[in-house]
Amino acid sequence: MFKLLCNNNGVKALYFFNGFHRLLFSSKFSSITENGNLCFANYLVETLGFSKQNARSTSTKLEKYLHSRGTKKVIDSKFFSNADAVIEFLKQNGLNNSQIGIAVSSSPKVLLSKTEKTLKPKIDFFLNLGFSKSDFGQVVSANPYVLLRNEHIQAIEALKDVISCDSDVIIIMKKCNWISVSSMTTNLIPNVALLRDYGLPIDLIRKRLLAHPMPFLRKKEAFKDLLMRVEKTLGIPRDSPKFLSGIRVLSNVSEKNLDSKIIMFEKFGWTRTDVLALVRANPYCLALSEARIKKSLEYFAKELGYDIPYLISHSALFGYSLENRIVPRNRVLLALKEKGLIRGDYSLYSTLPLNESRFLKRYVLPFDQEVHDIYAKHMGQSLKSSN
Repeated sequence: MFKLLCNNNGVKALYFFNGFHRLLFSSKFSSITENGNLCFANYLVETLGFSKQNARSTSTKLEKYLHSRGTKKVIDSKFFSNADAVIEFLKQNGLNNSQIGIAVSSSPKVLLSKTEKTLKPKIDFFLNLGFSKSDFGQVVSANPYVLLRNEHIQAIEALKDVISCDSDVIIIMKKCNWISVSSMTTNLIPNVALLRDYGLPIDLIRKRLLAHPMPFLRKKEAFKDLLMRVEKTLGIPRDSPKFLSGIRVLSNVSEKNLDSKIIMFEKFGWTRTDVLALVRANPYCLALSEARIKKSLEYFAKELGYDIPYLISHSALFGYSLENRIVPRNRVLLALKEKGLIRGDYSLYSTLPLNESRFLKRYVLPFDQEVHDIYAKHMGQSLKSSN
């Protein structure tokens, strides 16, 4: 009988047979629990496209939550009816199956919510602020707990105090997970105040916060320590326009990893003073992996003949891909120089900021097939697909 209840139509069948099911198994609670979880797992697979493994894990989460609340009926027809209503309500408010699945997997108790009493006020808050339904779906994907908790309201108010532009608040909320959102109320405002005390302009702070909010959400003492490391370890003064870039880099690089990267430069004849001069010009050089640093330095020195002072004064070189930009363009320029089509001292560096379309129009398409072939070979694609 219970096998029938858990087949493809098991959820609906459970509604009809629920009274009989309780009577039949009233003395076997553990069996009810196990079979009820199986039906819920099947429901997740059929309704939201869960994998069997994720469905079982989510079912176990729900069981633990219900037992912690002293609820013995792990699952029944009333539960499924409410779950259907919750899912339909979320779909009406712009969430797709994947986004609903993320929310349910993170906290299956969302399916116990009352749509009008619990969910609607939270969703209305976002929509009234200017979030589209699509925006709200993205917020749920990054931060599923907004459907159940109220801390996001205080977090958004804190953001508005700093950002002052609702559309930018929306962008940041779409990037932040629950841990970072819950940190906004307590950490963001004092950290921004600390940066202002350092003399950094609010417009620049807002720009960086919009692009990469996570470093600004650390606890105040940890954030203060991070600022000191930017000054002392990287040697970037607080009044430098690169100071906030240094914050982002060091927020993702440990002291040990930082030392390893500096040592990699030293293996190519750089002094620590040289490395810090490069970092002051472009802090993101230390965000590169050791493997990429090594490969870049080898190519710059052996193939291009660039010395250390040149690399320091042209630090943007480290931000370009060797495979997709530097090597193909260098090969094309060499061919053009050999043919006498451009000056021999023409600078590779001046071509790197050009987007691919402009580079093609200026340095590849006007010339013969040999140049076309060189470009295509080093880009690993036909010239036709590059247009």
